[in-house]
Amino acid sequence: MCATRSSQTRGFTLVELLVTIAIVGILAGIAFPSYESYVTKSKLKGAQSDLVALSLVMENFYQKQLKYPTTTTTTTAETRCVAATGTTTCTAAGWQPSQGDSFVYKIVTASATTYKVEALGTSGKVNGCSITLTQDNVRALGSCTGYGSSWL
Repeated sequence: MCATRSSQTRGFTLVELLVTIAIVGILAGIAFPSYESYVTKSKLKGAQSDLVALSLVMENFYQKQLKYPTTTTTTTAETRCVAATGTTTCTAAGWQPSQGDSFVYKIVTASATTYKVEALGTSGKVNGCSITLTQDNVRALGSCTGYGSSWL
């Protein structure tokens, strides 16, 4: 008696596997830059929201003191204190930025009647990107390659 062998084998051929890998590579090459762009825009929008929230803290200070804080700042920690108390030292400040890991928040212009706050990008695609907001709600987006000069 002779045994019969089934000629059917299961699995993928090398050509099928290479075609699949090529298709996945092409899709990844198209999708990844889009994803990066969405992440960057999300960070910019988050920083813009942080600036609006910071301006509300500044306006709250104005309502209580009838003047804006007159101290400029260079760090996010100083900005949190000055916006809430008018001084660079405080025990607890209410404003907390959501994009603190990607931006430094500053009060760049300060007087009793005016202020200008800025979010300056510090990492990744937003590095060097400057977003500003004034007490008159003048908004600007500077040095953000590929995103224009107005808020998103």
